[in-house]
Amino acid sequence: MKNQTEREKTNGNKLDRKRGYLRLPALLSCFFAVILFSSQASPESPSVSGEPGIQTMDIEELDQRGDWLLRDKKYEEAIGVWKQALDKDPRHVDTLLRTGIALSLMEKYQQAHAILSQALEIEPDNPKVLYNLGLLFMRQNQDDKALDYLERTLTIVDWYPEANYHIGLIYEREGLKEKALESYVKEVNNVATSAKTWQRLFMLKKELAQGSEFPPSKNRFSTITITSILIPGLLIATICVLFLKRLSTG
Repeated sequence: MKNQTEREKTNGNKLDRKRGYLRLPALLSCFFAVILFSSQASPESPSVSGEPGIQTMDIEELDQRGDWLLRDKKYEEAIGVWKQALDKDPRHVDTLLRTGIALSLMEKYQQAHAILSQALEIEPDNPKVLYNLGLLFMRQNQDDKALDYLERTLTIVDWYPEANYHIGLIYEREGLKEKALESYVKEVNNVATSAKTWQRLFMLKKELAQGSEFPPSKNRFSTITITSILIPGLLIATICVLFLKRLSTG
C-alpha cells in the first residue's frame, strides 16, 4: 500500500513537469510578443500629430522636434511642428528661419521668401537669415540677389561658414574664375576643413594653369616691346650723348 502511494506521487510529479514543459512555449510566445509591441510603440524618430505631450512643449523643444523631422526629410511634418511653436510666439526668428529653410528645400520659393523676409524684418542684421536668403536666390538662379545677401552676411560675420564658398560658385557660374578662386581661398582660410571648397579650389587652379600655358599675344608683344626696343633705345641714346659731349670738349 505504501509502495503504491509512492508510485502515485512519483507519477503525479512527472505529470506536473510535463504540464510545465507544455506551458513553456506559450510563455515564451507571450514574452516575445511584449518585446515586439514595445519596439513598435517607441520609434526612433518622434511622431507628431495627435501626440498629447506636444501641447505642453516650449518653443525650444518644438524647434528640436522639428529638426528631427527635417533631418529625416519629413518637411511637412516639421513645418507643422514649427507652426505650433509660432502659435506661441509668431515673432520667434529661429522658428521662422527653420520654416523658411524647409519651404526652400521643398522648392516652395515664394513661401520661403515670405517667411525669411518676415524674420529679416524682425532682425535685419541676423547673418543666418541673410545667408539662407542668399541660398534661396541661388536655387532660383538669381545670382545678383544671392550675391548681395551673401556679401551682407560677410559684412556682419566675415568668417561665416560656406558664404565665401557659395560666392565662389556664383562667380564660377558667371565665368569669373579668378574672383571665384579668391573666394575659395578666403573660405579655406576661415574653414580649413571644408573638403568641397578645397576640391573646387584645386580644380579651378588646374583650369587656370592650363589656360595660362599660351598667354595672349597682346601680353607677349608688350613684354617684347619693353625688353628688346626700349632698353636698347636707352643705350643708344646714352652713347650719342657721350659722343656729342666728347666732340664739344675736343
